[in-house]
Amino acid sequence: MQEFDKAFAEFVLSALDERACLFPQFAFTKSNNELKLLGTGGFSSVYEMYDKERPKLTYALKVIGFQRHTVNSMEFWSTSRIQWILSQESNYIVRILDTRELLLFFDDRGMLTEIKDATKEAWEENGNSLHLQFVLMDRLDELIEKHRFGKARLLREVLNTESEVLKLAFEIGRALALTHNNKCLHRDIKIENIFWDASEHVYKLGDFGIAKWAEDGNAETIVYTDGYGAPEIERRLYDSYNATADIYSLGITLYLLLNDLRFPGSDGYYSKVEVQYDPEFVFPAPVHASERMARVIRKMCSFYPEDRYQSMNEVLMELSMVLDSEETTASDELFELADIATETYKEEKTEADEGEEPKERVKTRAERKEEQKIIDIIYREESIKYFVVITVLLTLLFKGLQPDSSMVADWMFFALPVAVLLEALLQRVKEFHLFFGTVVLVFAGLSIYSTGLTVPHIILILCVLVGRPVLTLAGTVSTGLWMLLEVTGWLEFLDYLSKWDLGWIILIAVALVVHRYFHMRIVWKKTTYVRTFLGMTVYVIMFLVMFFAGVVLLILQKCSVIVVPDIVGRMHFIRTGIIAYLAMCLFEWRDGIFSEEEQEIEGGEESAGDDKFMDK
Repeated sequence: MQEFDKAFAEFVLSALDERACLFPQFAFTKSNNELKLLGTGGFSSVYEMYDKERPKLTYALKVIGFQRHTVNSMEFWSTSRIQWILSQESNYIVRILDTRELLLFFDDRGMLTEIKDATKEAWEENGNSLHLQFVLMDRLDELIEKHRFGKARLLREVLNTESEVLKLAFEIGRALALTHNNKCLHRDIKIENIFWDASEHVYKLGDFGIAKWAEDGNAETIVYTDGYGAPEIERRLYDSYNATADIYSLGITLYLLLNDLRFPGSDGYYSKVEVQYDPEFVFPAPVHASERMARVIRKMCSFYPEDRYQSMNEVLMELSMVLDSEETTASDELFELADIATETYKEEKTEADEGEEPKERVKTRAERKEEQKIIDIIYREESIKYFVVITVLLTLLFKGLQPDSSMVADWMFFALPVAVLLEALLQRVKEFHLFFGTVVLVFAGLSIYSTGLTVPHIILILCVLVGRPVLTLAGTVSTGLWMLLEVTGWLEFLDYLSKWDLGWIILIAVALVVHRYFHMRIVWKKTTYVRTFLGMTVYVIMFLVMFFAGVVLLILQKCSVIVVPDIVGRMHFIRTGIIAYLAMCLFEWRDGIFSEEEQEIEGGEESAGDDKFMDK
């Protein structure tokens, strides 16, 4: 491919403009006596034009051919016609006003000698000719500005918020759904081909330059943009591909917008194909996406086509459910788009189910919203119950394992629950506030240095590390309550817990209740399967490690190598670890919370949660 020669291109276009060979009603916009160049791509350049009768109206002229690369004439007119027809049906597709295809001839001195309309007569290219293709379309705002070395920045900064990305997803999704319903594949969905219409306040899909009519829904030609292309195209997995390839590309687009323009497994606007297209690679969640939005994007970007959503209307339906679960206030326009997506999906399902047994009715957005409110109320009530139970058990645990309460008078020990309380409030905004959480952990270390290691220290540190507001608040309140009751002497009747060495029993009870709390969160879909699986696996293994640590400490103590501290002895690592471990394994086996039926990796089905809601 030849490099773009700006001066030569301007010379040719000015000559065509003077001879009125392009679009007589329009003229090129000039700045400092030069044509206004809006940008250049791989095989095209874009210039600004204006309407001579209404000069304030500007348009974009896409010119293909200066880099000595044009598409087949039949394909050029076919794809232009596709975009023109679809733009008449959808307000979310860039409108084409007109097209031209010309063949230019030059003499040996480089002067333009002849211009032929390539659509009206037979022609042949030669060394002194130039084949150009022109597409006049609406002038819209680009979303991204690319720099060298994989650097890029958003020109519309609001697009790093989930609500705005949802708006883009609904609007471009509807454009793509219309495209697919007309048996056409776009094949080049990417940020560079999505534009913002500032006058209409909508996003529009453009550049159908490699779109293809697909009568049977499949295409075979290998065309894609690095990082945006579906694995079956990039890796040549199959002989053909279908609309799910466009769904993958749109998923990558949404991923980039919510991940600071970084491709999966990359640190910039460039794809690491060896990582992204590895069948075993799990996309990390986009940094600005909610858990539910991340699940939808991951399913859109599944490695195998059969694991993705099978239609754009299905994607839009899932996105409307993401909107239902959002706690922030969305615009009426966004809710209207979600309602349209729901109704369209219902119509699609009705058509697909004709002649089959009736299936579950698709709920409206209002019904799903009301159902989500009820679920949130029940979840809140259960969280409060767990908070009360854990607080009471921790207070008893402190009494059973920490008979010495002299450290209560130390100001650093007294201030620690207050600091952890602030961390619990911050966790309501973000589950683990990294900066303040680190400060609290450092302060806890200083407190241990001042007063010595105590059971409240251990519990508060674990609560901060786990990062769940309910547990952190329970640890804080129980510590404060224990300190208050120790000072007033109201807990003296519970001294038998320490005297009879019963603290380890309460420790097992705390472990099992916290385990049930984690289980409750996954039942009500308040966390992802992956996060819960990893967290609970570490939690369960911790007690198995506790058992082996107890065995090692017992051996070292029998050999007079070390003296086990009183606090460790009261925890009875061996019996506590093995009983808690076996009990939690029994719970997981009974509940089957990690069975294949309930796994939700990469946007799995939500039906399990709905069934539990109905049972409740």
